[in-house]
Amino acid sequence: MLNTLDDYIPNSVPLHEDFCTHGQLVKKVGPDGVLLPYPGNTAVFLLGEHERGLLAGLREELYAAAGPMLAERLRDESFHMTLHGLEDGVPGTPGLAERMSAAAALARPILARHRQGPALRMRATRLFNMLHTSVVLGLAPADGDSYARLDAMYLELEEVKRLGYALTPHITMAYYRPGRYSAAQAARLASALRPVELELSLAMEDLVLQDFTDMNRYTTVF
Repeated sequence: MLNTLDDYIPNSVPLHEDFCTHGQLVKKVGPDGVLLPYPGNTAVFLLGEHERGLLAGLREELYAAAGPMLAERLRDESFHMTLHGLEDGVPGTPGLAERMSAAAALARPILARHRQGPALRMRATRLFNMLHTSVVLGLAPADGDSYARLDAMYLELEEVKRLGYALTPHITMAYYRPGRYSAAQAARLASALRPVELELSLAMEDLVLQDFTDMNRYTTVF
C-alpha cells in the first residue's frame, strides 16, 4: 500500500498550459491565501529541529520561485510526515467531533503498539505537485524493514478510517492559493520542483496522534 510515484513526480506540473488548483482546496485555503479553519485528526511522525530547519530552507526556495501561487507559509513546527489521516471537515460538519473521538480511541492502541523498536529510515525523493492542492517533499523507505513496518502501520489504520488508496509518504511544504495560473507561472513553479538528497530517521516515539484546527496548527493528543 505504499506509493513512491517514481514515474509521476518528475512531471507533476503540466507544462505549456494553465495550472488550475483542485476544486476542494477552497475548503482549506481562502482566496487571499490565508489558511481557513479546517478541524480534524491524524497520525503523524514528528520531525526533529534540525530536519525542520532544512525543510524551512526548501520552503523558502519554493516561495522565491512561485510565491504568488502559494498560500501563507506553513510554520516550521507544522512539518511532519503523515502516516494516516483520520477524520476532518469544514467547521460545523455534523458529527465531526464524535467521529474524531471514535477514530482516536481506535487509533491510540495501534500507535501504542508501534511506538517502539528501531527508527524508520526514509529518504527524500523530490519536491512535486500533489494533486494540485500542495507542494510536497516525497519520501520513500530506505530499506526493506522500514518499508514493511510502514506498510503494516498504514494497513492497520485503514481499519480505523478507510481511505482506500495507497500511502504516498510525504511532507507538505506549501499549499497553493486557490485559482488559475498561467503556463509561465506554472513553469516557474516547475523549475523549483527538484530532487532532494536527504535521509530522515523517524524515531518510533515520535509517532503521535494529533488534532488540527487548520493546516498550520496541530496539537499532539497522544
